[in-house]
Amino acid sequence: MNRRDRRRQGKAGAAAPTATVAPLSVSTMLMGLAGQDAAAPVVATPVALAADPVQSLLARERQQRELAEELARQQRTLAAEPDSELLLRSVGRLQLRLERRADALITYRRLLQLKPDHAEAAHLAAILAGATPEKADADYVAKLFDAFADNFDRTLTHWLDYRAPQHVATAARAALAGRVAEHALDLGCGTGLLAPEMNGLVRRLDGIDLSPRMIEKAAERKLYHQLEVAEIVAYLAARPARFDLLLAADVLAYFGRLDDVFAAAQAALKPVGHFVATVEAHSGDGFSAGKSGRFAHGEGYLRQAAQAAGFAVASLQPVALRMEDGKPVPGLVFALGLQAGAD
Repeated sequence: MNRRDRRRQGKAGAAAPTATVAPLSVSTMLMGLAGQDAAAPVVATPVALAADPVQSLLARERQQRELAEELARQQRTLAAEPDSELLLRSVGRLQLRLERRADALITYRRLLQLKPDHAEAAHLAAILAGATPEKADADYVAKLFDAFADNFDRTLTHWLDYRAPQHVATAARAALAGRVAEHALDLGCGTGLLAPEMNGLVRRLDGIDLSPRMIEKAAERKLYHQLEVAEIVAYLAARPARFDLLLAADVLAYFGRLDDVFAAAQAALKPVGHFVATVEAHSGDGFSAGKSGRFAHGEGYLRQAAQAAGFAVASLQPVALRMEDGKPVPGLVFALGLQAGAD
């Protein structure tokens, strides 16, 4: 659309819907950069999603300027209050959003000097320093999602076209091949977005999550038989041969190495059972950690880890998990089986 067409469209009252704002990435949301972390200062308003690509680009450039201005303001305040945990965390997050990774590493290390047990700072400082942790700290993940619980559904489904629950349900339906699972468990259930998708596929659906606030939101759906605040590996390890179906939509992004998860899942499944999950896709064969603290996994690594745990790969397909910055986020959805004959 050229400038003349845009003017004509504006006069006709059919302007692109830019009045409503939305975050551009899951990093923005889950790190509190869209003003959704009540404990941190609110930063620049997220960019409006415009149908016109030129307007969208200009809006994103404007947001980058606003973020840089906000960072400068907070850094001035931090100079007067150098021991403020709140400001150090907020400055570090803004530096990450602006791709100032070296500055963010300095900020998070400073925060760790003040508070050595700060889970978020420890996790992100390790990644920024070039390390690849085996998983995200449980306390870090719980606090992250507690802060985001009230806005989770609206933001992911409305603005980011979040599709992980649908991909998991589709793969589970194919793996069940017309059967109905007697007892299924939603790992990292969050607010329960997967539960409606499993209607007709399971007789009993339970859910666990690290975040108490997410569990509260999931309970409001009244679609789970039982919900608990629990860590995945420990919960599964304590329940051998309990479940017919294990489900994990956008949960393994907080695990790098999957050995413990796969081993615990294998032990918790009945002899004929399936583990169905999504991961963010990594172009290599191993796994990698991104600036948001989330992990991505390669197809080769998934197959190797599954085989080592005693699983057969029933299916593994590339999918688009959601939209970020106007682009689909590549992922993989897989179904692992214990029964003989899985391909």
